[in-house]
Order: sequence, then C-alpha cells, then structure tokens
Amino acid sequence: MKKTIRFAFLSVALAFGACNQTSINQIGYPVNSDDAVSVNVGMEAFTKENKAETVLFGKVAEVCQSEGCWFSFVTDDENVTVDFGDVFTVPKNIANKDLYAKGHFYRDTLEDKTIEIKFRATGVKFK
Repeated sequence: MKKTIRFAFLSVALAFGACNQTSINQIGYPVNSDDAVSVNVGMEAFTKENKAETVLFGKVAEVCQSEGCWFSFVTDDENVTVDFGDVFTVPKNIANKDLYAKGHFYRDTLEDKTIEIKFRATGVKFK
C-alpha cells in the first residue's frame, strides 16, 4: 500500500513538473521562438491594432528579487513588465539576458488610476 501511494505521488509530481518545465531553458508552456517579434514591435501592434497574443523577444531589464515572480523587458520608451499569474517563477539572475515570452498584452489600472500596459506570459524560453 505504501509503495502504491509513493508511486502515485511520484507520478503526479513528475507529470506536474513536465507541464511546468519542458526543458532546461524553458519554463511554462512551450514557446515557438520562430513566431517571435521584438518587444517594441509587439507593443506597437497592441497599441495600434489591439493585437494582444504574441511571442516576444527581448532583453531583460530587471527581475523580482524576492521570488522571481516578474521581470521587465527593455523597450525604446518605457520597460514592459511581464508577469506569470502565479503559475511559475523565473530565476532571479536573468537581468541583461535575452529571452522569449509567449502570452498576451493587457492593460492594468494602477493605484493612482493610471493605466499601464503589461504582458502576461504563459511560457518563457531562454536564448
């Protein structure tokens, strides 16, 4: 009985791990880097055409140092914050690295009632 429970627990843990980390350089859902556009091009498509779903490619500006729960991409104007909806975290040492993020843009209303454009990633892939 104990072996069956251990096996079931291990099977669930392995299945969950496979869903969240498909390879060493990828976290979350698979990211097709062939479909990637630069962060600046993605932002422009979102603001002009309301095209939210995309794969972005860019350089990481900064990373949440408490949990790795967000990072920001460098842009021409203002950096874009990328979050993961509490689904996964990223390593805290990825600042200045290039990476891909699959997800969608959205508008977030801040405490002071200003609206900021952010990106919710379902997966990231390190170059």
